[in-house]
Amino acid sequence: MMRRVPLRFWKYHGLGNDFVLVEGPLMDAARARRVCDRHRGVGADGVVTILPPRTAGAAAEMHIYNADGSVAEMCGNAVRCLARHLAETRGLEGRIRIDTGAGPKECTLHRGPRGEVEAVSVEMGPARLEGEQDFRVGGEALHALRVSMGNPHAVIFEPAPSRERAAALGPPIERAVPGGVNVGFARASAGGLDLVVWERGAGLTDACGTGACAATVAAVRRGEVRPGAPVEVRLPGGALRVTVSADLAQVTMRGPAERVFEGEAEL
Repeated sequence: MMRRVPLRFWKYHGLGNDFVLVEGPLMDAARARRVCDRHRGVGADGVVTILPPRTAGAAAEMHIYNADGSVAEMCGNAVRCLARHLAETRGLEGRIRIDTGAGPKECTLHRGPRGEVEAVSVEMGPARLEGEQDFRVGGEALHALRVSMGNPHAVIFEPAPSRERAAALGPPIERAVPGGVNVGFARASAGGLDLVVWERGAGLTDACGTGACAATVAAVRRGEVRPGAPVEVRLPGGALRVTVSADLAQVTMRGPAERVFEGEAEL
């Protein structure tokens, strides 16, 4: 049997939404699934491959495999992790532009008093409303607002979003949309939003950056939160701050990105 070439990797997470970062070339989907396996691999919600930039001024291109080997156009937590990684490994500062499947994203590092990275802000670009859609799951009727953040979301507002609800209702809703959809269960409360997301291709995660943006866009649309002001979006893994302009043309997300460890694996 041919010995596999060792894979050099870095493990990061954003509010518990975790990723394995690797330098290109791009691996195949089967290897990405092995890397993400939490029992036989490194374990992650996705694999981020760092590729050469495609547009002028960008530092790198981000390619994302979900844990099931499917490709994600964009991931808000992953792009924050990559921005921190590029700053720490390449000495980049200020604004860091990263090419993604949903277009270039501008990232800004926020450092603490000792110079440590406390948070990363990302200009997520414009949101696109894609109408309303009703889903029927197990005899229950669920009304969703469809929002694109470069990847598709269905945001459902309900009195008590929970991980149990998301785990039960998320999979059939994800499969009901051609190509799949991220499903967010949201509630406006205490001046912010409570949110649990079933992620397309990854399942139930502790946090979803684009899901937080989509939910805030939907809440602005419904008049639940004010446009132009930071909104605290509380996810199982912690809180993100999302600001949405009144015309939905500017969406900014701010949150942490943490390096966990690095190593090599024969997978």
